[in-house]
Amino acid sequence: MRLALYREMTLNSLRTSLAFRSEVILFLFGQLLRLFVQVYIWRALFANSTELSSQSGMITLSEMITYSVVSTAISVFATNDVIFRVSRKVSSGEIAMDLIKPMSFRSVLFCQTLGVNVYRILFELLPLMMVSLILFGVHLPTLANGLAFLGLVVGGLILNFLITYAIGLIAFWYILVWQVNTVLDGLIRLLSGAFIPIWFFSDTLVKLSYFFPFRLIYYEPIAVFLGKTTGWANLLGLFAQQLAWIVGLLLLQRWMWGRAVRRLVVQGG
Repeated sequence: MRLALYREMTLNSLRTSLAFRSEVILFLFGQLLRLFVQVYIWRALFANSTELSSQSGMITLSEMITYSVVSTAISVFATNDVIFRVSRKVSSGEIAMDLIKPMSFRSVLFCQTLGVNVYRILFELLPLMMVSLILFGVHLPTLANGLAFLGLVVGGLILNFLITYAIGLIAFWYILVWQVNTVLDGLIRLLSGAFIPIWFFSDTLVKLSYFFPFRLIYYEPIAVFLGKTTGWANLLGLFAQQLAWIVGLLLLQRWMWGRAVRRLVVQGG
């Protein structure tokens, strides 16, 4: 019964997203333009050298182009509107209806996000990757690294959802949650390695990145894809870190949700 509800919620979200298929061309143009800018920046930096030194050894232009392409691919479905969904429901009072649904509020949002991601994979990610392979080329991983990469991407997407959901719950206390989202977006851009790989960071920024889970969404999966992180011990360590953050965020959200519901009941009463 519960699984059927989850499946139907996910399919409804997918059907809603399908209504916006006409926007795919515009999306592809924007993402390809972003990729062109990144690729030509790296080509300019590699103009006088075939390799650049980093904390992960020597890096080639081909690896940096691949990094940019894979990072863009992850960003296609790592971006969500969970924070604004929660904020809108709280400010409009619609959240009261969600409290009486047979599914938890978090599960509803997760299924909606999952449905959107299925749409993005089929109609945005696949076309983007096909065009990128033709225009830029990609340094493909080994089978083992490719499978580990996919597993880490799934863990990273769950992490990303839980982070945005936790931030969204702040709307119960602070309506202007978009300001918090701006700070979060800045931290992700800086510390996730989405644009500049962490192996080019200073020692201070590298240490700072370990205090946040953002690098587990972008940098670490891509490092595995490129073969910069190898060995079962290292790979299991990354999965363990993701799991630890997921458990920690679930516990934090459980505490926040309990306080949020009590606050809502008191205000409503």
